[in-house]
Order: sequence, then C-alpha cells, then structure tokens
Amino acid sequence: MTLLLPLGLLGLLSLAVLILIYVLRPNYQQKLVSSTFVWKLSLKYRKNRLPISRLRNLLILIFQILLLACMAVMMAQPAVPVVSGTSKNEKVAIIDASASMMVASENQTRFERALDEVQAMANETLSHEDGVVSVILADSDAHFVISRLTSENAAQFESQLSVLRDENACSYGSADIDGAAELAEQVLQINSEAEVLFYTGTEYINKGSFNVVDVSADDDWNAAVLNVTPVLNENVYSFSVEVGCFGVSKSVTVSCEIFGVNGSTSGTRTAQKELYFSDNNAQQTVTFASADFSGGGESISSYTEMYVHIDEEDSFQRDNWFNVYGGTRPVLKVQYSSSSANNFYGGVLRTARTYYNNVWDIQIDQVLPENAKTEGYDLYIFEHTMPEVTPADGVVIFSNPDKAPEGSGFNVLGVNEVDPDSTLASGTSSPITQYMDPTRIKVAQYSTIENTGGYDELFYYNGVPVLLAKNQPDAKIVILAINLNKSTFSVVVDFSIMMFNIFDYYLPATLTGHSFEVGETVSLNARGESLSVSGPEGSETFDQLPATIVAAQPGDYTVTQINMAGATIVEQFFVHIPNDESNITRRADRLPTLYSETTEVEGNEDLTMWFAIAALVLLCAEWILHSRENL
Repeated sequence: MTLLLPLGLLGLLSLAVLILIYVLRPNYQQKLVSSTFVWKLSLKYRKNRLPISRLRNLLILIFQILLLACMAVMMAQPAVPVVSGTSKNEKVAIIDASASMMVASENQTRFERALDEVQAMANETLSHEDGVVSVILADSDAHFVISRLTSENAAQFESQLSVLRDENACSYGSADIDGAAELAEQVLQINSEAEVLFYTGTEYINKGSFNVVDVSADDDWNAAVLNVTPVLNENVYSFSVEVGCFGVSKSVTVSCEIFGVNGSTSGTRTAQKELYFSDNNAQQTVTFASADFSGGGESISSYTEMYVHIDEEDSFQRDNWFNVYGGTRPVLKVQYSSSSANNFYGGVLRTARTYYNNVWDIQIDQVLPENAKTEGYDLYIFEHTMPEVTPADGVVIFSNPDKAPEGSGFNVLGVNEVDPDSTLASGTSSPITQYMDPTRIKVAQYSTIENTGGYDELFYYNGVPVLLAKNQPDAKIVILAINLNKSTFSVVVDFSIMMFNIFDYYLPATLTGHSFEVGETVSLNARGESLSVSGPEGSETFDQLPATIVAAQPGDYTVTQINMAGATIVEQFFVHIPNDESNITRRADRLPTLYSETTEVEGNEDLTMWFAIAALVLLCAEWILHSRENL
C-alpha cells in the first residue's frame, strides 16, 4: 500500500488528544446522599459486573483509537499500485500520398477515398471514451497530421483532416513508407496495442503488422510514357521510348513530335507506333529512328525538343506525355596557339571531343601565335609564345610562357635547366590535380614564375611553383611553367588527367541529364557566376555553385545563365512521375517491420472506500458498547 497524500497522517495526532481526554477525565464525583443502604444492597451485584465493565471500557477505547486511525489514513489517500495493459481502442492511420493515389474513377481519387475511410474510422474510434487516433501522411517526407487525438477533442478531427483535402496534399513522387513506419513506432512505444492501418492502392504481398486498407477501384487503369532515352550513334539520333499500360488489355498509340531538326526553325516531324498491352505484357520499349519520322527519312543529328504522348482518357493523366531535351549540344570553342605545336594538346583535345560528345560540341581551332585571338573562345591554350593581353571571356592555359600577358597576374623571371631525373612535389590541393601524382613527372626545364595575382600553387620544383591556377569570376587561369618537350609530363597519364580535370572544373556541364524523376536530386553548375531555375514550383537563383535542387512536381524546368563572355545560355530538363507510381497495379514485396515492446499502464487502486467502511463498522461497534453500558 502507498499513501498519495502522506501529510494526511497528521490526523494521527488525534490519538494523543483522545488519550489525554481519558487521562484527565475524573473517576468519581462527590455527592451528598441520605443513605448508603441501597449501595450496600447492590454491592454484591456490582462486584459481579465489574470485570465486564472494564472489558467494555477497554474495547471502547480500542475502537475509538482504531476509528481515529482509519480517519487519518483516509486523509492520507491510501492506494495500492497496480499495472494494467494499455487500451486497444487506439488507431494509427497512415495515408499513402504518392502519385499513384491521384488515380481517379467516378470523379474521386484514391487519395480522396482514403480520407473518407480515415474519417469513418475516426468517428467510430472516438465515439468511445478510450478512443485515440493518429494520422500520418506518407508523402515524400512522412509526417504527423494528427498526433494521438483523444475522444475529448473528437470535434477537432474533421477540421484537421480537411486541411489535406483543401491543400491537395497528395504528392507527385513516391511515398516515404519507411519514415511513416518510424512515426508509427513512436505511437507503439506508448501503446503497443494500437492498430496501424495503411490506406493505399498498392497491393503488398507481406503486410507484416500493418492492416492494409485497399482504396483502389476495379476500373482503375493507366497508360503512361515511362521514359524516353535519346541514343546518339555516329552523330545520328534514335529514341528509345518505354511505355506501359496497367489495369486493362488494349492497343495504345504512341505519338512523337520533334522540333528544330538539324537546326531547322520551322516545321515539325512526327511519328506514330501502335502497341498492344496485356496483363502479361504491361510494359514495352519501342524505338523511333530517323526513318520513322515524316520528312523523307532525313537523319536526325540535332533537335531542340521532342514531345512524346499517349492520347488516352485513362485514370491518371499526368504521365501521358514526356518532353525530351538535350538534342542540341552547346558549342564549346577551343583555340590552341603554339609557336612549336605538338601532338600532346591536340591529342587530348580530340579525346575530350569524343568523351564529351553527349555534353558539348567541341570545336578546335589550331593557330599560330600571330593569328591567335583573345576573345570569342571558351578555352584558350597558349604555348611558348604568349599574347599581349589575357583573354577575359574564357578559361586560359598558359603553357611554358615566355612572358606574362597584360592582366595575367604573374611575371616570368627566367628559364632554368635542371637534372632531367628531377621530379615534382605537391602543393595546394585542388580539383585540377585530383588523381595526379607529381612524383611521376620528371622535368629538364622550367620557368621561374612570380605569383602576383593570387594564384594557388599546386605543384613545386624545389620550392618553386611550376603549376599554378586560380578560379575567380573574371579570371580562370592555369599556368604550366614546364616545357612539355623537355619533360615526361606529356607521356604519363597525369597530363590527360589534368586536362580533363580542367574541363570538369572550369567548364562543367550545367546539367548531368535532361530527364529526372520527381523527388530525384538535380545537380546544377554554371560557366558564369550564377544561374536561375524556373519551373512548376516557381523560380530560384543560385549564386553558390555547384548547387542541387529536388524537383517536387512534374513538368518542364528552364535553366538560365550568363557565361564569362556575357552570352545568355538556356537549357531545359523534364521531370516525370516515377515509373513505379505509373504502374498502378503493381504488387510490392513487403511493408516495413514495426518494432515495439509490450506497454503497460501503471496506476493506483484507491483504498479510501475500504477504510471508510472499516471506520463505519468501528463507529457502530463503539455506539453499541456505549448503549450496553447504560443497561
């Protein structure tokens, strides 16, 4: 037994008062009587009753003490600790908010049906006094919508759930089921008896501890363009189109419209193919080659945009089209100027042209120093003989410089002949020297460079910098103070590594691709100081590059930037519904496992009533003894 209010035991002080009363009470009274004859006559009877009177008085005292003790314990609120199981009338509703929940039939989406089901479940659960309901929205980042709402606040449930209807809370991506399971486990840690219900249109083979509520309709079906992949082979494009039809067997026509073919500013070429789908053949890939398009079969070497679509009135329209970009590669102009040209730069530039074929249209001009230009190119390579001024509109490589051009930020102090077995040493870490090993590079001649322009010194020879670089908004320059004709640098792998590092560092591709799924991270880079992205979600400008965005809605996105030459460059990419979400009849393997330990509720059983009954019994007994005393 425990006492919830121990101060109530102060009532035991009444026992001392009772004992004091008995001590101070007089045992006799002085009275005048006319005769003692009657007393003498009854003396023999009194002697016989005296032991009984003493026993009765002792019992009265004991009962009074017990009565006061019971009342004091009642004031201290006696209780017995008890442990009981948690309530089974608690529900955790997880609502699938993935793109497939926007599939509609009879003017109602799966998501809306799920909300109706959750509302009905909550009305039933909260109609009982011990009812508790939680709601988790499993969109791209699962979160609580309602957390452990009790029957006392049942009136608030409908208004809180209606927010999901008003804000069209269903996402265009995949559901964060694992995150939703982790949130459900938080409730199960409080009440392991809570039931977890998952409202979805996806069928799961292994449901685990979830109670899956199917909100799909029998007539749901969906035709979708899942993906389009441009394939460039020998400078000619073909297109691999992935198509799906789920929930019905039928023929579907896939249509393509391609714009800006081979630089044309007018006219559209079209192509169509019909495919038959069944339950056993719900996904197919079809290839569109140049000959499939109208216009006489002219080979497609470039295009500005292609629109692929399926014109069907299915249950989900947002995946019935696909826009294809990236068919016109940006031109990257390179000038190689040398008074004693070699195959080292020319060879690596031709290799880069092939390697970056899907990213850049690299155009290489090899000129003599007297014909070299200092504007109009994206990459300048000056070897041996330097120009009078430093180009300001592109990346510049000064290789074995004989002098310092105006605005370059360095000085050439002299040329040094050294032991041909001498190797280099590392300096400041840089993306330009990533994967390079300076100990593999031997030099016989180098120039002494005075660094006056804030260059990072990447490689040294005996403490003298021989590879320097800087990356500033108005100056992207690399200085290689080594004569390649008197070095092993050009014949070891490190030279090619350095050149490709320069491309990736100073001339990055703005986009790593031109199509992404909703929820996928898109990497962005720029050849200028900033870029902006506009799309279905609005516009955003990025000054810190590289940057990333997570596309939350399907549709077209436009990336705009201004390069070092001041030219505006516009590129586009398309974001589509995840393929798994387009497959509205898919069967998933399993749901996450829910972990929880059995929970119990600790409480107290009130004993006040029992002590009150005991006090009443003692009071009655004491009254009976008093009444017998007067007989």
